Amino acid sequence: MDGWGEYALAWACFLGAHVIPAAPGPRGWLILRLGRGGYLAGFSLLSVALLIWLIRASGGTPYLPLWEAGGWSRWLVNLAMPLAILTASLATGMSGLIAAFTIWAGAHLVANGDLAHVILFGGMLVFALTGLARSGVPRAFRVTVPRLLLAVAIWLALLMLHLPVVGVSPLPG
Repeated sequence: MDGWGEYALAWACFLGAHVIPAAPGPRGWLILRLGRGGYLAGFSLLSVALLIWLIRASGGTPYLPLWEAGGWSRWLVNLAMPLAILTASLATGMSGLIAAFTIWAGAHLVANGDLAHVILFGGMLVFALTGLARSGVPRAFRVTVPRLLLAVAIWLALLMLHLPVVGVSPLPG
């Protein structure tokens, strides 16, 4: 399978994994059999695995430039990501995670000016914005030391894993 074919398949699987369980029938059936915790754990693991595949597949497509982002755009991403991670870690409910994906996708869209990544981050931005339209922006935050430590740990893990998983250093310069 060529780069665009795998990329299209990864998108189809990612979207299918999010659209199908959102329907009342399949989601209810899965929760009934797996329990709420089992369903959320399984869905989260599947989502992360599919997101990694989607990101890697986007990097396997032929490079078709649309704009030159410039070095400043990496600074934008490096400033936006701590905000996104804090939002996801401190907000109560799913709206924090959806808002974090909105920030992540928007910053990465600016920093990646080739066709495959514009489709990736533009698509993720639209996907996240529709989620925010349904759930609303985060309204409540629980700021605790464990949540702050979790945010720092997630940020460090993403920073260290970006090069081996994505294939590009997130650091400017």
